[in-house]
Order: sequence, then structure tokens, then C-alpha cells
Amino acid sequence: MTDVVVFHHAQGLTDGVRQFADQLRAAGHRVTVPDLYEGKTFATLEEGVAHAGQIGFDTIMERGKAAAEALPNELVYAGFSLGVLPAQMLAQTRPGAEGALLYHSCLPLAEFGGTWPDDVPVQVHAMDAYPLFVGEGDIDAAHELVKVNWDAALFLYPGDKHLFADASLPDYDEAAAALLMQRSLGLLGRASRVPTDPRGGERELLGQYLNFQRETVLAKTAGLNRDQMARAHEPSSLTLAGLLLHLALVEESWMEERFLVLPVREPWADIDFDADPEWEFRTAAEMEPEQLRQRYREACERSRQAAAQADGLDQESVKTFHDGRHFSLRWVLLHLLEETARHAGHADILREQIDGVTGD
Repeated sequence: MTDVVVFHHAQGLTDGVRQFADQLRAAGHRVTVPDLYEGKTFATLEEGVAHAGQIGFDTIMERGKAAAEALPNELVYAGFSLGVLPAQMLAQTRPGAEGALLYHSCLPLAEFGGTWPDDVPVQVHAMDAYPLFVGEGDIDAAHELVKVNWDAALFLYPGDKHLFADASLPDYDEAAAALLMQRSLGLLGRASRVPTDPRGGERELLGQYLNFQRETVLAKTAGLNRDQMARAHEPSSLTLAGLLLHLALVEESWMEERFLVLPVREPWADIDFDADPEWEFRTAAEMEPEQLRQRYREACERSRQAAAQADGLDQESVKTFHDGRHFSLRWVLLHLLEETARHAGHADILREQIDGVTGD
């Protein structure tokens, strides 16, 4: 779960902006949508821009700053067009920013100090033939941002519309808006990860690094539909759906079945893996994305509980290897970390091939 603040565009806090925020909430994020116009909305962009000029762009940014001050520092800042003013300003200058989503506009870095924080991912979304974006400097500012920040991405969509992600306006483009939402959820999923404590102890750090990799895998599936989750990219047959179900099996088989010797969960109990070793990779395509994510989340949570209840890292497994040796909690946590991190790398490549979303 990520805390997000969404700043509306020049026509005000429209139903479309509210609906966009609701989509983010439906994906599990906490979303605040300040009203920078104090209740006013406008039927046309021209009227809205005129109102913004009347009250002053500095006032708009101050209202955005005031709204953010009531929220945690750890925020992702999102802005639609005019709302990019406070969103980009806060992402560049307010400590604790976890990301930025700049829709339909982008300002030069020099507007807010000339630099972008190294650890703040950012996405810029616009249509490739919208005159003001490609002809008034926004696209140049976006290219500059991508050049200086390793975790920045510019996504251009075919068309010449401006506010294409607002479902309540004539510019709305359903296909482009759906892809924009999907890519935005990918960034938000990564932002929700809890960083490791550089001064933590061995047991704490093993758990923290493993959790970070688990959340990375989940983030790589954020916003994707069933067809995308089941899509393979030749010559590999690997899919994100298959990876998630496989990693759920890995968590349950090592921590529950081998370390604690708990009963085997369904559907694994009835599967002959010797005869069908790729069963989970093959059958995951039949499951819905959220069903896969939830199965993996639950498997990870049960593993965390098992690790927390152990006496220590030296506690040995109940079940042994084929040669009769037991393994320790330390060994199995390292094994899960290795396995999860390996597949997180696979997931990173698969996600980029699906919709261009990158980042660690």
C-alpha cells in the first residue's frame, strides 16, 4: 500500500479525476485528492486556465504544498497537467518522496532547483501529437528528466488529445487511459516496498531483504490483466502468472512442508510433480491475477509467521534432505531470498516486454 496525493488539472476536481483516484484506491493504495480550486470546476480548458491565471500559479502551488503538509512525507505525487506544478515541485524538493506521476505535462528541472532526487522514480505520460506537449517544451523537459534519472520513464501514446486520462472529459481515450493506469500501478507497487534497515541484525535483515524481493515480484504484476499475466515471450515459456504460482509453491513447500512438516496445501497435494514438473507454470494461466497475487501474499505471510515463531536462525527443520541432513532457518531464508530475487529479475524483464515499465 502506497500513500498517493493526486492534484487535478485546470478544469478542477472533475468526476474523472475522482474516478481515477478511486481506481488507485481499488488497487489498495491510500489516495488524497486536494481541491486546489476550492470547489470550482470549469466546462472548458480555456476557462480553467483563465481561472488559474486569475488566482495565480504560485497560489496553486502553495495550496498543493499545504495539502501535502498534512500527509506523511513518504508520498507519491501525481498531477494532471496543471496539477504537475505542485506534484513535480514537491517530488523534487520535499524530503521523503517515493515517486512522481506526471500526466500530460512536464516542467524543466530548473523550475525547482535543477536536480531530481536519485532515489525517486518518475513517469511522464502524454500523447505524442498533442501540440502543447511536443511544441512548448514539455517533451524536452521530459527527455531531460529521463536523461538525468536512471529510474525515469517517458510514455508517449498515439494521439493529439490533452486530458485523455479523465473519463469525464471529451479528450478521454479509454485504451490509452487503461495503459496509463497499468503503468502507474507498476510504479506504485514498487514504491510500497519497505526499505531494509542498514543497522539491522542478521535475523531482521534476512527477513527484510526477503520481504523486499517478495514485494518486488508483486509490484511487477501490478495493474496487469489475465492475458498479460499469461503472456510468454519467445523463446522462453516463462510468464508472470507462472512465476507467482511457482513462488507460492516455493514458500509453502520449504517453510510449511519441510521446515515445520505441516500438511501439504491444495492444489499441491494431488499433483505428481515427477510426471509434470512444470505444473504450476503451465496451469497458472487459468487463474485470475488477483487470485494469484493473493495466494502468493498468503504464502509469504505464513512463511513470515513461521520464521518469527522460530527460536532462532539456528533452529533446524523437522524434515531432512534425502541424505538425512537437517537445514537451519538461516539456510531456508537465504534459499528463499535467492530464489525470489532470481525470479524478480525474470519478472523485471517480462514486465518491460509487456508494457515498457522498468525499474528495480
